[in-house]
Amino acid sequence: MSGESNLFGLARDLAELLGCPITIEDPDTVVVAYAGDHAGADRTRVDTILNRQVPMQVRRALDRAGVFDRLRVSDDVVVVELSELEMLPRAVIAVRGDGELLGSIWAVTEGAPTAQQEAALRATVPAVAEHLRTARRESDEAHRVRADRLDRLLTGGETAVREAGEAALPGQLAAVAIRGSTPGRLERVASALTLHLNAVAPRSVCAVRDETLYGVLAASSGRRILTDFVERVAERTGFVAGIGDAVPAHDLPRSAATAAEVATVLLRRRPGTRVAELREVFADVLVDRVRGFLDTHAEASPLVRLERHDARHRTELVPAVDAYLSAAGSVARAAEILRVHPNTIRNRLHRVRVACEVDPDDAATRLALMAHLAARRSDEGCGIPQP
Repeated sequence: MSGESNLFGLARDLAELLGCPITIEDPDTVVVAYAGDHAGADRTRVDTILNRQVPMQVRRALDRAGVFDRLRVSDDVVVVELSELEMLPRAVIAVRGDGELLGSIWAVTEGAPTAQQEAALRATVPAVAEHLRTARRESDEAHRVRADRLDRLLTGGETAVREAGEAALPGQLAAVAIRGSTPGRLERVASALTLHLNAVAPRSVCAVRDETLYGVLAASSGRRILTDFVERVAERTGFVAGIGDAVPAHDLPRSAATAAEVATVLLRRRPGTRVAELREVFADVLVDRVRGFLDTHAEASPLVRLERHDARHRTELVPAVDAYLSAAGSVARAAEILRVHPNTIRNRLHRVRVACEVDPDDAATRLALMAHLAARRSDEGCGIPQP
């Protein structure tokens, strides 16, 4: 019998012994087992069981009440009462193994636990700890299997087609990429996403590669699944999710590359936006790609020509061109932006054309200037040093 199956058996035995509903959770409040009568349960328990994760607003309330701090350092039974959330009282105890916090046991006691209930909770901890360790070992093996499958899918071509067929994945797929400012927590987010996918999309697969959590999901449901997951789990960790193009299996590498670019944009320049597809951040991704080109070929850019002229002659051609382009070619509006006379703009633009041989009215040159200016502004916003 697997570690997870044993945990459910322990949860059933404990629920019967205590006469109340039980959940066993990992350190990130992801539910790994549960048991007990749900008929009289409060809304928090129902949502927790359905989503296999303690709801975000409840987790925040528990954090404010110091519950997690106590579980990290104490082996005592902790009584939790959050009447403001209309939540029935809980008795909770930490599960530790070799000094490491492996999880916790939660009992909906509807009041202060009796001495017998506290004793039963304490007595159950060693068995739960052993099964949590077993479940973790099984999870590690399952992780290797998922990682191998993901590698084959993201290889693309016939390899991906065969793997998608064996996994019974649908014809149109989307790669997703989850990234965060704290990569060290990525494995925990991966575990939470795996549980979530097991419940809502069991044929999907995810694994960590190169400090990014990649997944392959049905294109028709990828956005809904990722949004639900990020709102419930990753929001508190600062992680974001990019969704790649909908593609057949053989083209999954392209979808994964796009998803990673979208996630990078969200992490660096889109605070508050947690999940996006390429169409929502197209301009930002384009600027990122332009930046890569400019890193190699900036010397040939017309903007660099203007900057060098400004540096040598103490002119202000770049601000004039920037304002002119921002004003869609209106000299009067550019003058308003810089708070100068329109003739000043005209004189500077004349020097741009004659001295620097840059024509801001030429369509291709205008595009190059605007793209380089956008990349510079993006770099400045992200704190990237300028050359």
